[in-house]
Amino acid sequence: MKPRFLLTPDQLVASARVELSAEAAHHAVRVLRLGTGALLEVFDGAGRRAAAIVLSTDRGRCTVEIDAVIVSSVAMSGLQITLLQGIAAADRMDWIIEKSIELGVAHVVPMMTQRSAVKLDPERAKKRHLHWQRIAVAACMQCGQDQLPKIDAPLPARIAFSDRVSDLGQRLVLDPLAQDSLVQTVRSRLASDQAGSRRWVLAIGPESGFDPDEIEAAKRAGFKPVRIGPRILRTETAGPAAIAALQTLCGDF
Repeated sequence: MKPRFLLTPDQLVASARVELSAEAAHHAVRVLRLGTGALLEVFDGAGRRAAAIVLSTDRGRCTVEIDAVIVSSVAMSGLQITLLQGIAAADRMDWIIEKSIELGVAHVVPMMTQRSAVKLDPERAKKRHLHWQRIAVAACMQCGQDQLPKIDAPLPARIAFSDRVSDLGQRLVLDPLAQDSLVQTVRSRLASDQAGSRRWVLAIGPESGFDPDEIEAAKRAGFKPVRIGPRILRTETAGPAAIAALQTLCGDF
């Protein structure tokens, strides 16, 4: 697979010569050791991509020429999946975002929950948001996704579980005490509403799970509690596993 780099939509113009951002140029020149004539791929984060060639790497800068042919993405998921994820500690949140994007998630909403081990003040929340956006770009560069997923700033769970998610799709909250399984629920909804089963919202708790009050808040917002099998999954496993199940049942797997 060719190295991939993100451009802005206005930069992705057929036959244009574009200078990569400082961060992208550093990665191309210092990390990947790309030189003049190296082939790569560029994408605009809005669903388009094109081949490109390195024209120069002068003084840490990297200028590329875009091919005359720009194509629409062939790697975008047919599902629109929004992940409401209770913020996990250390690098687990990075891993969740990275793997969820590789699996085709379109939107991630980090949630500050009652049981979250990580407590973010406004300044730290801003820094983590920027960091997670960089994780998203890197994941798209790696996996071939051309539509840059939306990564929201951290929100309290009571706000994330609100009526404003009602138009995002069919809503599921993972709860190990739920009676119905995710697979049973998805199959049932596919049978009753095939056309309306392209958009899903998955809510996953942090390391210690959701507080019972948060589960009740999710129910009031239209989320159906479901479980994934007989075993309790860690938070960094639950989201990717649920997304993979959705992709298998009604997506592009």
